[in-house]
Amino acid sequence: MRKKPDIREFRRFDYAHRGLHNLENGVPENSLRALALAELAGYGMEFDVQLTKDKQVVVHHDHSIQRSCGADRNISEMTYEELRQYRLFGTEEPVPLLREVLAALDGRTPLIVELKDYNDPAELCALTMKELENCRGLYCVESFDPRIVRWFRQNRPELVRGQLMCRFRKGDGGMTAWQALCARNLLTNWYTRPHFEAYDIHTRDIPAMWAVRNLLGMQEVSWTIRSLEEYERAKALGNLCIFEHILPAGASGEKRGSYQELLDAAVVALSKRTAQGKR
Repeated sequence: MRKKPDIREFRRFDYAHRGLHNLENGVPENSLRALALAELAGYGMEFDVQLTKDKQVVVHHDHSIQRSCGADRNISEMTYEELRQYRLFGTEEPVPLLREVLAALDGRTPLIVELKDYNDPAELCALTMKELENCRGLYCVESFDPRIVRWFRQNRPELVRGQLMCRFRKGDGGMTAWQALCARNLLTNWYTRPHFEAYDIHTRDIPAMWAVRNLLGMQEVSWTIRSLEEYERAKALGNLCIFEHILPAGASGEKRGSYQELLDAAVVALSKRTAQGKR
């Protein structure tokens, strides 16, 4: 922890979980629209990446597109051309490439990039890092998989990296009882040396979390916050907040109205950017 990088700029923002999604308003999670809306509302964002069969880095949470697109197919077994034919949650939004997301956001807001554990860890890390090198703004990486966090420790030690954890039990993700014990009590941190600990806010009250915060000075990140009560609790602890289904004040401190008001404001903002880009 003596060599931890400066993460003060990350603390200025709250982070929209999988973008500022709201399916009732036609904005699905991990879509270009949800991520752009989070940026326009003054939030950072958290999103997930994984690889297609032809090694394209895409933004999507589940290994399968069953829940998001209604097809029982795994992304790692599909080419991106095949994946591009599907739409997210009945909308017109496709599964985006990471490079499309980075180009659309253009470094205007900080990103928390979660690498999923569905692919070969080293390959996923290397290909993701190749895309992130084109990012002009602030970003950090995180994962539940200690092998992924370890890769960044060894290969890109200057990047802010985080270890995701929750109260795992035997059988979760195929874990043995011993693996689950090590995971939920942060015993892999000697191996990964994370700069922040992203822990489920509903299960964070454990001795290990107290120890890494108070003895090692670890920054805590709380996920996933879904009520103002949880948000206020996390803020009082000094945590970074990954949220959904609520609208905290943006980085400017301006209070947010309804989701529909944000959508209307986004149309105006995007129109202005388009007009400026044509000049």
